Amino acid sequence: MHRVLLISHRYVAKDSRGKARALAARGLEVTVAVPQRWRERILGRVVETSWERQGGVEIFPVQATNPGDATRYRFATRVLASLLRDKRPELIQVEEEIGTAAARQVVAAAGRVGIPVVVGVQDNVQARRTGSGPFAGWRRRRLLRAVRGVVAASEGAAGLVRAENDALPVVVIPHVGVPVPPTAEHAAHEGLALGFVGRLVRRKGLDTLLEALTRHRELHWSLTVVGDGPERVALESLASARRLAARVRWAGALAPAELARIWPTLDVLIQPSRSSAEWAEPTGHTLAEAMAHEIAVIGTSSGATAEVIGDAGLVVPPDDPDQLAQAIGVFADPDHRRSYAEAARARALAAFSDEAVAERNLQFWGEILK
Repeated sequence: MHRVLLISHRYVAKDSRGKARALAARGLEVTVAVPQRWRERILGRVVETSWERQGGVEIFPVQATNPGDATRYRFATRVLASLLRDKRPELIQVEEEIGTAAARQVVAAAGRVGIPVVVGVQDNVQARRTGSGPFAGWRRRRLLRAVRGVVAASEGAAGLVRAENDALPVVVIPHVGVPVPPTAEHAAHEGLALGFVGRLVRRKGLDTLLEALTRHRELHWSLTVVGDGPERVALESLASARRLAARVRWAGALAPAELARIWPTLDVLIQPSRSSAEWAEPTGHTLAEAMAHEIAVIGTSSGATAEVIGDAGLVVPPDDPDQLAQAIGVFADPDHRRSYAEAARARALAAFSDEAVAERNLQFWGEILK
């Protein structure tokens, strides 16, 4: 195989293209198709993407309707058809959920010209699966019959696909890898530097973390909260009510480049997410990024979190401030913390780096195209 086309709105963000560059470094001609215009969900910015070729990767923006809506956006039909005809990819990997308009459109267009397709999915909770209405299940099953395989971001997502088509090849690989710096930087600081990165909404469990920290008043710690959301005022009030406000820094939502400057200042990243019938952590990407920077990690058993952490960090039940406090206490010991941080970096390099993700994709493609 020499030519591959990746399609996803996620590649609008330049920092998410590492996998594409790693594939190109292995001798592939890689084209990445993205919506030409996209409104970011968290920061609210409108991003305009222009054509470029760099590092063996061609970025090809395509006009799309409903920019910013991952469920409903569709590419301009003629431009998409021209792209497939001109690039003649031997494989297309469309990393959009099975029930989205873009996934259905790409699979149909590829079918008309005989190009095999792999679809990438993250939905890991049945109630949250993209697509609704009486024909949603039928459409998903029809699409799964038309593709060669599925790349699932977690075992939960893979399980949902297998339940609908147990004959289809399915592999669990992160859709986006993380950059692993050659050396991990650690800024000098006093005490235990804790971090939380995520939307300030109930399902992310920051209130559980704040409650856990009330068990460690004697410990010299600080907490940096990166993120924003509708629960921010309530969470700030909770921190004040628990007499923690002086130790908590509210950094707000940060762009990826700004977040990169946060990592050297942290000792431990904590992801205290909840699970429900409607939601569970879909990827654990932020944890993997922290691990790559040699940061010890604590997470809950929500969704993909435990899969990402493995034995390179600590996993506790959701909504349990006592067990979370115990885990934080383990990392208060510098020797324990250093051992886990080194294991986390090694795991990130082996499983979540751009190079590792690219290699696992290549292996899967080779298997399904035999």
